[in-house]
Amino acid sequence: MKKTLATVLVLAAGAIGLLQGCVSSTAVETRVPDQIVKSDPLQRAKIHTERAAEYYRQGNVAVALEAAKQAVAASPSHAPAHNMLGIIYMQLANDVQAAQSFEQALRLMPNDSEALNNYGWFVCQRQNPAKGLQYFQAALKNPLYATPESALYNAGLCLKKANDIRGAEVQFRAAVQRQPLLAAGLYELAEIEFTRGNAREAEAFIARHNRLVQLPNADVLLLGARIARLQGDKSAESSYVQQLRRRFPDTPQTRAAGNPN
Repeated sequence: MKKTLATVLVLAAGAIGLLQGCVSSTAVETRVPDQIVKSDPLQRAKIHTERAAEYYRQGNVAVALEAAKQAVAASPSHAPAHNMLGIIYMQLANDVQAAQSFEQALRLMPNDSEALNNYGWFVCQRQNPAKGLQYFQAALKNPLYATPESALYNAGLCLKKANDIRGAEVQFRAAVQRQPLLAAGLYELAEIEFTRGNAREAEAFIARHNRLVQLPNADVLLLGARIARLQGDKSAESSYVQQLRRRFPDTPQTRAAGNPN
């Protein structure tokens, strides 16, 4: 899957896990003559960065890391390469090098919304949720930011981590308003409404989520079962539980489905 300019990796909806946030990478599709690629360090850096982003999407983190290193070696001033390295190092739990890579990207591009969003997510997860919020806010100041829903969603997760559920809800709603197809945001809103006992609102959000996601994961199925039970919809509850047992037989979510409250 190749995109020009910003490509959002919504990890929440992918194989890496539901609640990991939205990480952005710059992937610039380039088709230039071989002689130019060989002589132009910036073009080489762009191509290696694109390769790194593609391998990362595919889950081949080792090859992605090597490609990102090649991008930095080709052109150390190419900020997207450092941003990509930060994403990969964070995935590898190499926090020191992740921080260094994100910070270098921001030194080279201080107002880049993607780098601000990514570093904000790193700071939120590894250091301090409140401190991470300032980077999301800075990312959103850019009127040309192509995927503001990413920073809004991450800000919601940060606030949720800080136990500010009302603040998190504001961010999730803003993210979904910006991008109605943001399945991860719909899940978060469904969970908030369920926790409040608002069965109808929770069911509406989980239904919207499930129309977007062909195979809901175990967390979604458990929440769906709990919402159905809150509504007294035994048929829907049974359907969710059966899916859990069939697709995720040995998970905590399936064990919890026996008592979804």
